[in-house]
Amino acid sequence: RQTAAALGLLQRLPPQDLEATLANFAKVAPHLQQTLEAYITRPLQIKRDPDENRFFVACDYNCDGGAHRSPWSNKYFAPPAAGDAELSRPSERLRQLEVTFNEVFDAYKTSYYEGGVSSVYLWDLDEGFAGAFLIRKECANVPGMSKGIWDSVHIVEVRESASHTNLAEYKLLASVRMHVETSDSSKTETELGSLITRQAEARCNRGKKAVGDEMHLMQIGRMIEEKEIEIRQSLDSLYVAKQREVLHACRSLDGPDPAPAAKKPPAP
Repeated sequence: RQTAAALGLLQRLPPQDLEATLANFAKVAPHLQQTLEAYITRPLQIKRDPDENRFFVACDYNCDGGAHRSPWSNKYFAPPAAGDAELSRPSERLRQLEVTFNEVFDAYKTSYYEGGVSSVYLWDLDEGFAGAFLIRKECANVPGMSKGIWDSVHIVEVRESASHTNLAEYKLLASVRMHVETSDSSKTETELGSLITRQAEARCNRGKKAVGDEMHLMQIGRMIEEKEIEIRQSLDSLYVAKQREVLHACRSLDGPDPAPAAKKPPAP
């Protein structure tokens, strides 16, 4: 019950204040700290790969030994003193697929977001594999916007049938966290934060349509693209529209009514 109550609060509190909220939870109910970690997604971070001179997304999905693995060089930064040889890495087959996914996802990010940083990380499962498809876009010094952050986190699980090599099942958990702060010359400030999560499942029979891992590339790419379009439409037509409606209902465009004139005292 306490875990459910804590998760209910997290859904209702501003997502941009997640770290502060978790710190407060740790003070009030420290026994829930480890339990909540399995249900939350922390804000993404950006790090630089000095070997490839490229930025990558750092999060829990590419973290091991306190360091983060770059998808470009497959190395950990900053590497521990004992080296990163013993740290987790995908198998050779998944590493090749990971490289391809990163190239395609980078083009996807450029097409839809016109910038930002994207990364894809894969890891092996007993029957298939899983992956994290991540995008972080930050906006600063934009007219009318003092701060803007967009985090896309797509977790995909692929189950490959041992008896049917052409059959695969896909599960997608898509989450988008948005935080926008705006201000204008009248010193009016508006802050908008949202966290939207969607799920999707699909089953694909490769047949003669794709060769090798091309089926995974096409199916996962299609699922992520469709979910992101759905989430962006929900933000625009539902969440942002509702906030605009509330703001217009709260403020008066005509200004306050003039105060009534004071009555003059009668002449003596």
